[in-house]
Amino acid sequence: MFILTDEEKKELKEIAKLALYEAVLHDKRIQLDASKLPQKFKERLGAFVTLKEHGRLRGCIGRFEPDQALYEIIIDMAISASRYDNRFTPVTPEELPSIAIEISVLTPRVRVNSVDDVIVGKHGIYISYGGRNGTYLPQVATDMGWDNKEFVYSCCVEKAQIPPEHCKDAELYVYEAIVF
Repeated sequence: MFILTDEEKKELKEIAKLALYEAVLHDKRIQLDASKLPQKFKERLGAFVTLKEHGRLRGCIGRFEPDQALYEIIIDMAISASRYDNRFTPVTPEELPSIAIEISVLTPRVRVNSVDDVIVGKHGIYISYGGRNGTYLPQVATDMGWDNKEFVYSCCVEKAQIPPEHCKDAELYVYEAIVF
């Protein structure tokens, strides 16, 4: 089981902040000396980086597929959330002091057979049907006050844009996240 100490979480947040500032202020990607990082940061795990400004979502992008070291994914997702989340304009230098960063380190996805297998507050969900897909991190259901059925339905219809009549036929996966 993958566990992060409070100090490791703080260090990963600092990496995300450095990446965010370097991208917004200098249009560059930070380069870190991997030999100076904890071995845990080099494990291949998926992650999302969420940016909030005054408590409101300002950008959120992640990657499930662990095709890079965790610290590299966090750098890339911090940059992507600040510049390439198509729901928002790119973060400006003036906004940086008011941006809060949240990181979600993901466990691998596991397919489930029923919405009843989704545990609100524990599971994030990923849903796929007909070339469309969407995901919600575990904290979305809790933040919205949804039960498991509302959580899955919203992800299916609103996020993945799967027609409601096909939600029952969609593939449903759950995952967990270390959120900090």
